[in-house]
Amino acid sequence: MSDIWIQTATGRALDLMAPAADTIDLFGDVAEALARVPRFGGHVAAGPYSVAQHCVLGADCIERETGSVAVARAFLLHDAHEAYCGDIMTPVARALEARVADMVWAQLSRFLPASVPETTADGLFRHALHNLKSDLDQAIHQAAGHPWPLDPLIRHKVGEWDLAMLAAERKQLLGRSPKPWHASVEDMAPAKLKGRIQVWPWPKAADEWRARLRKYFPHLAAKAA
Repeated sequence: MSDIWIQTATGRALDLMAPAADTIDLFGDVAEALARVPRFGGHVAAGPYSVAQHCVLGADCIERETGSVAVARAFLLHDAHEAYCGDIMTPVARALEARVADMVWAQLSRFLPASVPETTADGLFRHALHNLKSDLDQAIHQAAGHPWPLDPLIRHKVGEWDLAMLAAERKQLLGRSPKPWHASVEDMAPAKLKGRIQVWPWPKAADEWRARLRKYFPHLAAKAA
């Protein structure tokens, strides 16, 4: 085990450099942490809208609209890594990526010929964050008894539904935007949710996420009983 780890609410030590399935507690640590992690950096006037609620509403919508349990199941877990690394908003990730690239280039450029493009340092933070999330996902999916990596078609569908949920959440939970968002969001039709989103308190969000875990992963429910 590396010396880069976090202590979870249930007292486990999760190694961030090599996360293992036997340190993943889906019904305890993951459900409750996701219920306390806010989307949009907490910038929702109605209160903290949790990652857990996002995953539950999305999974419900997918099953209702498409009948695909496979995609709904994958959607429920698609942000589960945020129980351990938090929800780093895309603009924040992009800002960190740019700042890391600038810092690295400032050091490298002293030793490289002028012909080497400045873009050489681009993407370092993005790749590091992707690898961290992917390692966490692998451990989480293994703990859930679910294939990882995802089938490419299911991964694509989950990505589409994530954008559709973002479009719906933006429309219902955020104020009028002072600037256009990325074209992928502006052009995406919002997910057809049942009524308006009412922000859940974190205990309800945790319970609802656990309920979907039992529904979509019945073998886990049997094991936990």
